[in-house]
Amino acid sequence: MIATDITFINPMGFHSRPCAMFSKMAKKYNCAVRLVNNEKDADGRSMLALMKLGIVCGSIITLRCDGEQEKEASETLGHYLSTLVEVPG
Repeated sequence: MIATDITFINPMGFHSRPCAMFSKMAKKYNCAVRLVNNEKDADGRSMLALMKLGIVCGSIITLRCDGEQEKEASETLGHYLSTLVEVPG
């Protein structure tokens, strides 16, 4: 298992659009993907579960990948989370 702590920097939070993109990306990998925020965790393949985590700008979240493609998933999904910034408007 690979666990990575990431500071979420999107000023708009982890709302429906980035959650949908993340879950779509997570489904491509043959491994379990979970996100943890404030002791709550969610299946990375479920957009609704991800939205319930309440991730806001400045949250320190943990990305956990476990399985056959954990390294690839951790690198790709971690990069997505750590660089996700949308311009409001």
